[in-house]
Amino acid sequence: MRKYHGTLIHKSRDEEGEIEVIDDAVYRSLHFGSEPKQSSMLLRDPFHLALAYTRAMACAVLFHEAPKDVLLIGLGGGSLAKFLLQHFPQCRIEAVETREAVVEVARSHFHLPEDPRIHFHIGDGGSFVRNHATQQDARYDLIFVDAFLGSGIARTVCGISFFDASRHLLSDGGIFSMNLWNGDFINAREMLEDIRESFNDNVLKLPVDGKDNTIALAGKGVMMKRQLKQQQHKARQMEQGINIEFSLFLKQLKKHNGWSPF
Repeated sequence: MRKYHGTLIHKSRDEEGEIEVIDDAVYRSLHFGSEPKQSSMLLRDPFHLALAYTRAMACAVLFHEAPKDVLLIGLGGGSLAKFLLQHFPQCRIEAVETREAVVEVARSHFHLPEDPRIHFHIGDGGSFVRNHATQQDARYDLIFVDAFLGSGIARTVCGISFFDASRHLLSDGGIFSMNLWNGDFINAREMLEDIRESFNDNVLKLPVDGKDNTIALAGKGVMMKRQLKQQQHKARQMEQGINIEFSLFLKQLKKHNGWSPF
């Protein structure tokens, strides 16, 4: 069956709605009952970050290159989880996903491995962050937030209380990376301002060329804009082992954040 410019190879439904997997001979993509892709996988290289916005989110590793504890809010097809498991073998991942069926599809159709380094929590990501911020001290080196429903970003990962809790959970020197997108009720610019307030303006924005996505990168104990000056050599070096255009993203970060070499 043809759908979304490809072949439908899986369709299921849970209490949140439809889950569809589409192949187009080059990519395999996850959809939640609508045309926007929730996740994509390059069929010839399942561990590559196929979507530009996920590669932009991964720029967090320029600012923390040896993460040991990582929190993922929103799993999708598991692209970021697979990327971290492959390139940062020392890291431990906690992944929070609202829909158990999404975890199952990530394993069955997107090569998400059974790996003792990753632990899953089935539940709401916003509640997880807020609850854990009251129960434990700073822990995570990286926090990635990519929590989308079929109609847009999940409401529970919006608001200053969520960003305050995220900052609390970051270790010193930790980095928060979030995919922002203009949806039916949320404005990416307004969310970016909330993140700036929670992180004391220590935030970089990274619009994704040709897409509606903007990535917010925020730091705890690391001066983000000041760090841009030191990243050029690291970006070139990391590109040799990781197939991500870090140098190009670094150029975009400088362009969009009023960076000056002086």
